[in-house]
Amino acid sequence: MKNVPTFQAGYTLTELIVVITIIGIIAAVAVPTLSSSSDAKLRLAAEEVSSAIRFARSEAIRTGEGHGLTVSQSTQQITVRKYDIGVVPITTLATLTHPINKHPYNFNVNTSSRTAGVTISNSSDAFDYGSEGQRRSLIFDSHGLPIWIVGSDPTRHLLEGGSIELSYGSQTRVVSVASVTGRVTVQ
Repeated sequence: MKNVPTFQAGYTLTELIVVITIIGIIAAVAVPTLSSSSDAKLRLAAEEVSSAIRFARSEAIRTGEGHGLTVSQSTQQITVRKYDIGVVPITTLATLTHPINKHPYNFNVNTSSRTAGVTISNSSDAFDYGSEGQRRSLIFDSHGLPIWIVGSDPTRHLLEGGSIELSYGSQTRVVSVASVTGRVTVQ
C-alpha cells in the first residue's frame, strides 16, 4: 500500500493576512463616516436653510417683488414664499417652487431623508425687527433688503438680525442673516 498524503482544510497565512487587511480598511473608512453622520446631517440642513434664504433674496431682486420665507418651529418647516408688500398687512401670494426639483419650496428639516433628526431649536421667532419684535418671517424687498412692513402708513422696519438654530443631538449650527445687507452666514 502506498501512502497517500492527506490534506487538511484551512487557510494559509497569506489568505488570513489579506482578509484582515481588507476588514481593517473597511473599518477605517466606515468608522469616521458613522461618527460624523450627525455633523453631515447638520451641515446639509444648514446648507438647505441658507440656500432657501439666498434664493428668496435673489428672487426679490430679480423680479422686483417681495419674496421671503417663514420658519415654523412647530412643524420644523421652512417655506419660501412670494409676498405682496404693497398692502397692509403683508399678504402671501404663493409658495415658490424649488429651482431644481420644481416642487413647492417647503423644506422640512426633521423629516427630509438627508437631514432626518435635525431640528429647528430657536427658543423664539428667528428674525428681530427691533421695536416690532421677533417674527417668524423674513421678507426681502426689490433691492434685497430684509424688511418688515407695519401700519397703514406703511412703515418699513429693517431687520436688526436673524438666526435659525439647528440642532442634532448635542451639536448645533446657526444660519445667520445680517441686518441691512441680508448676507447669510453659517456657523
